Amino acid sequence: MLAADFTLLTDFRNVPLATFFSCIPTDYWQSRLVFRILASPPQVDGQGRPTRVPYGLRKIESSLVQANGRESVVIADPRHVEQFIDDDTEVVGLHSMDPLGLGPVSMSFTMGGVLTPYTKAMFLDLVGRLQRPNRKYKVVLGGPGGWHFDCRDGMQEKLGIDHIVHGEVDHLAPEIFDRIARGDAPPVMRFTNATAPSVDQIPKILAPTMHGMNEVMRGCGRGCEFCEVTLRRPRYFPLNYIGDEIAINARDGQSSIQLHSDDIFLYKLENWKTMEPNEDAVKDLFRFVMDQPGVSHCYPTHGTVSAAVTNPGLIADLTEIVHGGPNKWIGIQSGIETGSPALSRAVLHRKAAPFTAEEWPDLVVQGTEILNRNYWYPAYTIIMGLPGETPEDAWMTVDLIDRMEQIPDGHFVTAPLTFVPIGVLRGEQFYNLDEMIDEARFNVAYRAWRHILREVDQDLWRLTALPAPMKALIVVTARLGGRYVLGIMERFAREKGFRIRAPAKTRRQAEGHTISFPAA
Repeated sequence: MLAADFTLLTDFRNVPLATFFSCIPTDYWQSRLVFRILASPPQVDGQGRPTRVPYGLRKIESSLVQANGRESVVIADPRHVEQFIDDDTEVVGLHSMDPLGLGPVSMSFTMGGVLTPYTKAMFLDLVGRLQRPNRKYKVVLGGPGGWHFDCRDGMQEKLGIDHIVHGEVDHLAPEIFDRIARGDAPPVMRFTNATAPSVDQIPKILAPTMHGMNEVMRGCGRGCEFCEVTLRRPRYFPLNYIGDEIAINARDGQSSIQLHSDDIFLYKLENWKTMEPNEDAVKDLFRFVMDQPGVSHCYPTHGTVSAAVTNPGLIADLTEIVHGGPNKWIGIQSGIETGSPALSRAVLHRKAAPFTAEEWPDLVVQGTEILNRNYWYPAYTIIMGLPGETPEDAWMTVDLIDRMEQIPDGHFVTAPLTFVPIGVLRGEQFYNLDEMIDEARFNVAYRAWRHILREVDQDLWRLTALPAPMKALIVVTARLGGRYVLGIMERFAREKGFRIRAPAKTRRQAEGHTISFPAA
């Protein structure tokens, strides 16, 4: 049996960026009300099985079905997981994303883990349902959240999780499950790049995924030290493979396909020295997807903003290919992380390539303008507390947000996250927001969330595709909730004696510094 917690199986009514609300705390009635409104129940079939599940879990399902047959594998509804367990159940596999609430978004929303996010609460509920007296089956956990247990000694045993698997194991899942069933698997199993599967070894999904997600590549290469995916070697899925998987979601009625990668602009990259996108390959990918039966729109999960500055014509062409425009914006998640050139040079490495780290803040502003001009809506992340960050670095990030807000008709959101020690920086200290916050970093968080409220006021109604009554409820809740959060932050600032700096022209603008970019 396979399962994932509730937060990974709700579509949050397809409200843009609402998946972030899986990380809000359970501790306040206001946040519980927001979650209750947004978190729609999972869709299930006649046997109570979820019809759309996380993409990674579908991969494990496919691998196990190929080895053991369809009747031997089932994905359970986490609300009723007990009903899927019988005397023949040997192994229960859990897919995790944020099991202990240590992810960057959750740590930011819960004051460094002081509060309990829904991701953690729902995972603990799922695990609790599996703990029954004298159980014979083994519980194994995998997925992106496995690293949490490296940071919390004793939690694996306390929660009754018999085994944890780290790494890419699409092709090894049957062998791992067999070892667990036989009783000769260690409590923790780690797999590295040396055993990572090739594209030919990765099975295709057999059933629909959440948000119409289909993977187009794995790995990155930009080298950001805080990121796990930079440790994976790049692999690209061929178009026929991608087409077969898209057909699964299209037949399920999902006409908007989410193209998953760690950086869409690196698809079939050829020039690793400059990291300039392979324009032909990227455009061929989008054209192919849009040509698939039942597909009316597609958009990428992640992409680096420097690619927009390097190849503004590529952004314009992709907009045309996917039929984007004033009434159909294209979402993309991208990492700003910092407005400091020094931190960019030390931690982000090749994120600015082919430009230099010193140009990073200018790249972000120019890239945002190019994306907006072509109806792309970037959702940026900012990381507070990167190792070596000084107050001056944080003020540079505040300045960067100010500059971005001055883009005519600019649209973006910025999510301030706290640093968590993964990737090359595994072993560094968590950034505890409650204990380590100072005036500069507070202003980063405040300016970011104030801008989110501005975007909610201006665009949430337009971007939310729901019946008017539900849309009105969500928009009103978001507006009131956003103001409630800002009020909490302002009271916190007064208690700490922090000043809230008003938007102003940045130091770079005042000095008249400029940078040359390719023509649009």
